[in-house]
Amino acid sequence: MPVRIILICTLIFCSCSSMAEAGMPSASIDLSEIAQLRLQSISFFLLLFLLSAWGLKKLWNMLARDFPKLPVISYKAALAGTFLWGLMFLFVLTMISGARELLTPGAWEKDGRTYRLTDSESEQETQAAKEALLKERRSKLAELRMALFMHVATHDGNYPAKMEDASFADEFWMQPGDLNARYGYVPGEKKSDKVRPLAFEQAVYGDDQQLILFTDGAIKQISPAEARETLSGK
Repeated sequence: MPVRIILICTLIFCSCSSMAEAGMPSASIDLSEIAQLRLQSISFFLLLFLLSAWGLKKLWNMLARDFPKLPVISYKAALAGTFLWGLMFLFVLTMISGARELLTPGAWEKDGRTYRLTDSESEQETQAAKEALLKERRSKLAELRMALFMHVATHDGNYPAKMEDASFADEFWMQPGDLNARYGYVPGEKKSDKVRPLAFEQAVYGDDQQLILFTDGAIKQISPAEARETLSGK
């Protein structure tokens, strides 16, 4: 009987409206918004706990009807079993979290009620992506170098007077990435002994690095400011 009274009172308490009738005095406690949220969470958890114990009791006793060796349990025993079951799950989840931290120490940090990767992990992934893009940029400029040198070899040592005069496909002038940027070109008549800039990439990658191809075949990685000075002949 006391158990039923507790359940009925809990249901009534959770279903009651917090607003009082007009003109009727009401005794209430002024709580902050955070305290109200915590009280609602505790009340909801307590209600689920009591209902889970009641369900466990019903299911266990229903099973005991078909298996006479199983003892019939009371609501108090169901509460104790639900509590121990919850502790067991909490222990298992704690062990999983501990194992995850041991396998990847410092990789996770608490974010509210969940965990997320630390900034250092994100920075490592970002740095790896930048390095992969830089490697692709070098490879693409090397392909343009090979195409230009092949043009020189088949045109009496002359470079193309302009991009449109090149004997290779237009795709060699396209920089890697989704911006569809084209390499810059410094036209020249013949391949001379003087080393000068031949082709350069546009500064569209948002970093402090710019690649320039020189007539001797070297690909140099310099800052945009140094690239402007090099291309202007200073």
